[in-house]
Amino acid sequence: MSIFKCKMCGGTLEINNNESVATCEYCGTQQTLPKLDDERRVNLYDRANHFRRNNEFDKAMGIYEQILNEDNTDAEAYWSLVLCRYGIEYVEDPATHKRVPTVNRAQFTSVYMDEDYKSALQYADGYQKQIYEEEAKAIDDIQKGILEISAKEEPFDVFICYKETDANGRRTPDSVLANDLYHQLTQEGFKVFFARITLEDKLGSAYEPYIFAALNSAKVMVVLGTKPEYFNAVWVKNEWSRYLSLVKVSGGKKMLIPAYKDMDPYDLPDEFSHLQAQDMSKLGFMQDLIRGIKKLAQNDDPKATVVKETVIAAGDANTAPLLKRAFMFLEDRDWDSANEYCEKVLDIDPECAEAYLGKLMAELHAKYRYVLKDCSTPFDNRNNFQKAMRFADTDLKNELQGYIDFILNRNLTDAYNDAVCAMQSASSEGAYINAAEKFNAIKAFLDSEKLAKECLERAEEIKKRAEEETERVKALYKEYKVTLQNEKNGKKREADKRLSSLNEQYNTLICLKNDWQSIEDKLFSLNERLESISSEIASLRNERSRLGIFAVKQKSEIDNRISILGGEQTLLMRDITAAQERKQGYQTISELDNGIDSTLQQLNKQKKIIEELSCSKSSQSIRDELSAFELGKKLLRKYDFLQKTVKGSYITFGSYRQSDDISKGKEDIEWLVLEVKDEKALVISKYALDCKPYNKSNKRNTATTWETCSLRRWLNNEFINAAFSDDERAMIATETVSAEDYDYFKTKNNSFSFNATKDQVFLLSKTEVEKYFKSYDERKCAPTDCARVWGAMSRRSACDWWLRSPGQYLFCAACVCNNGDVYGYFDATCGTNAVRPALWIDLSA
Repeated sequence: MSIFKCKMCGGTLEINNNESVATCEYCGTQQTLPKLDDERRVNLYDRANHFRRNNEFDKAMGIYEQILNEDNTDAEAYWSLVLCRYGIEYVEDPATHKRVPTVNRAQFTSVYMDEDYKSALQYADGYQKQIYEEEAKAIDDIQKGILEISAKEEPFDVFICYKETDANGRRTPDSVLANDLYHQLTQEGFKVFFARITLEDKLGSAYEPYIFAALNSAKVMVVLGTKPEYFNAVWVKNEWSRYLSLVKVSGGKKMLIPAYKDMDPYDLPDEFSHLQAQDMSKLGFMQDLIRGIKKLAQNDDPKATVVKETVIAAGDANTAPLLKRAFMFLEDRDWDSANEYCEKVLDIDPECAEAYLGKLMAELHAKYRYVLKDCSTPFDNRNNFQKAMRFADTDLKNELQGYIDFILNRNLTDAYNDAVCAMQSASSEGAYINAAEKFNAIKAFLDSEKLAKECLERAEEIKKRAEEETERVKALYKEYKVTLQNEKNGKKREADKRLSSLNEQYNTLICLKNDWQSIEDKLFSLNERLESISSEIASLRNERSRLGIFAVKQKSEIDNRISILGGEQTLLMRDITAAQERKQGYQTISELDNGIDSTLQQLNKQKKIIEELSCSKSSQSIRDELSAFELGKKLLRKYDFLQKTVKGSYITFGSYRQSDDISKGKEDIEWLVLEVKDEKALVISKYALDCKPYNKSNKRNTATTWETCSLRRWLNNEFINAAFSDDERAMIATETVSAEDYDYFKTKNNSFSFNATKDQVFLLSKTEVEKYFKSYDERKCAPTDCARVWGAMSRRSACDWWLRSPGQYLFCAACVCNNGDVYGYFDATCGTNAVRPALWIDLSA
């Protein structure tokens, strides 16, 4: 558990280390969280967020940059830089009491194009990304409003930056000095931004659009102060630091002049160290300052342009007022009128380059000539541009061509930077090929051709490595399946038993060989004695046959002798059979030797099999190797699926549209495992996936049943085909769905038939809900965003979802309410109840 400060209100949040999103219990704002894997990072974030909440954006940015130097994958640090760059302050909306963003540092660049914003999305998880995108949209909307208002403002010559009030709310000496400077400059004809006067008619509206317009149009900023802390006051520094950034890219067309009084110049901010500061206490300060500002203002391009445009060749004096009106209409953004007056000029002078320029500016919605360089694409293919270039003098031609060159270079630079980013973030063959295509589109620019070739080489390396890994994975997976089958069937155990049997057989044959001669000798003696007895019995029988009928006594003696000899004969035959059996079917010693050799070969072969089985990898070790390969992970997905499918777990199976953003398409469906038995798993969707009536129509005096309802048909036709692939549908078992919970109707009217059905997809019954969900809270279910769009009613983040059981009246069906209770009075045609499918997955499929 980590302690972290809410970035909106500063309240304390208690969060788990693996959470990326949290809700503040003080201001109720859902917000993204940084990686909080150590105490030092938590402290850095708390300090940076403290500065940002107090609008000290530059100080905060320094700390966020420090965090990124240590971990350049921290999405929250990138997002925090975006908040600082655009000066985002979260204020409480009095109507909703929610924290909403305000923009204090507007930019011409959309937040969507900000590189730090792109990095934040790249490293964010799904929950963070959603919040970043929502906040970025709000910031972009505010920005557009600011730019729209600021575009209507007249340009300023001078921006006076100062601190208006002190800590006690009293007016500062700086404010009085700024007021004197304002009046001196306005008397000289300059348009001056002085917050005390310029913004006095803007009460009740946001100041940022007007400050933004003034910062971007003013050619000079005078920052004046009488104390070091006044120069570094939050909003004073916010203005001059933004202006300094504009000075750096202005090419000498903007200047910042620090002016101080009653303080040591060495106490001025370090950022002013390269600037020539003015001491306001010196005699002649005001005259020197005004002279310097005049010098800068005389180089103002828009003013020079206006003068140039009104200088008309002899004989064309009638066009001068029309051109002046046309360019005034352009400044007022009245494009149609500007175009109309330029046409009037061309009626008088068809070769007037300035008129064609005016028409071009109206066509491109440019207030001033220098704004043409901000067009997104070159405009040299436009007819008005070509006409202006045809009739223009050298200076105007160079100026217009300069705008085209600037746009081309800027666009090439943007495209180059985009390609470089694509290359740096690429990790797959397709990503490198995409980056190469971006470079090839601008291959004549800088080292694009070289980088395109490098991207293709890396793509080829990845492809080759992927092919090698694929072959290795195939071999590993083949080995894995064999090993797994061996383990499943106990192949080694069977091999050991076979080896034992062969060993026993071999030893028996060796013993037989050792006893072979004794067995042969015994058989010879037994057969010899048997032959002797057989001859004696034959002789006795012949003798008896010769005796007369009165030789009773002699016949009896002969019969007794024959009986005794017959008994001995039987014993001899038994002993001969036993001796023959000991020979195991071998007739000669040569046959026995061949049998011993054959058994020995089998024995050695079995020993080798056991050795191989003993040395082979276990299925787990092969799985560990496979997990290092992406393909291996895919091949093992089914195995992992089976391993994870236990009661109470969540699994993913199939896909269905769940987001209200149609561009996201289908997303994996999460299922709760309710029961596992007989290699099958009963699952129900974690979220309600759709919104449908139980039955589209109700007939009078006809019971609404699961067997006949339209929702059953939809689940087993449209839904199952939309949510599952052919392979997945093959894993869904067709089960007998019982017709339980119909006792109420059966006692009322036995004529109604409630039959069990055979379905792949179905709804739970009231009895099943009470069996698998023991409490009201467990039964609560939230609908997907898409289900909400389709009509699912959601209260307290939960919805009503249908059961297959009937309701308490003929036209009703049961459902689980948003509070978790089972309710039986919902009209079956209700279109706001959600659908939570259930099904049996055949784990052996």
